[in-house]
Amino acid sequence: MNKALRNPYTYIAFILPTLVLYALFFVYPVIVSFVYGFFQWDGITQKVFIGLDNFTRLWKDHVFLKSLANNFYFMAFSLIVNIPLVFLISILISKVGRMRDFYKSAVFVPVVISTATVAILFGVLYNYDSGLINQFIRLVAPDSWAREWLSDPKLAMLSILIANAWQNIGFFIVLCLAAILNIPKEIVEASKIDGINGWSETWLITLPLIRPVLFVMLLLTVSGTMKVLDIVQIMTNGGPFQSTEVMSTYMLKVGFRSMELGYGSAIGVTMFILILVLTGILQKLTKHEEVQY
Repeated sequence: MNKALRNPYTYIAFILPTLVLYALFFVYPVIVSFVYGFFQWDGITQKVFIGLDNFTRLWKDHVFLKSLANNFYFMAFSLIVNIPLVFLISILISKVGRMRDFYKSAVFVPVVISTATVAILFGVLYNYDSGLINQFIRLVAPDSWAREWLSDPKLAMLSILIANAWQNIGFFIVLCLAAILNIPKEIVEASKIDGINGWSETWLITLPLIRPVLFVMLLLTVSGTMKVLDIVQIMTNGGPFQSTEVMSTYMLKVGFRSMELGYGSAIGVTMFILILVLTGILQKLTKHEEVQY
């Protein structure tokens, strides 16, 4: 057995199937998308090489620019609202002496629910006539306060952001909570001896020591919000009037409804490059974020 483990071909035999699948379902589609971005093609007739026309067209396309802005709106909401909320809830759960496992399980339940189910569930809650939200509003306020949550261009994006946050913050809470509970007790006890208690302990001890985990959360948030698709597709399909259109939904419409596969590929390539650039900037800004206990 030990002789087999020392043989490099043993490791190759185990790694090769994964590498083949990775190349087939990730590397190859990315390369093909880059290539198709330089062509005008409907998926049926002969491809026509048009150079960078698809990519220059993007920045003149008001729908694409609107979808790009919505992606950044998604990202800003997640960074400004979701992550602080995750940190706050994690701190509160970490201070609980009893039923901590129950709270951890409770906040994680939405994560295991499929996005399609979450989208349908919130679609029912947001329904103008029978939705629970408007029913509650009519109970405590005038009927005129009820809103068309998913049909109003001013409210549709916010409604989706709330549904998305409800589903995803549980994962980040568990991640953040694990980092908080992993802080050595000796450090916490030493800080209390020095007179650091309560929220001072949170800001001066806890927050600096979990910075690497916060960085991971930032990376996952940025990459996730830039490629968000399913919850928008199911809840509004980019409407009303492109108010919730994001790059992924627009890419699908252009590529498979309008049959402009070259232009759709250019949108996909642009998304890929944007995610690489943004995550690269984050890595540069936080490359020294290492914590030694």
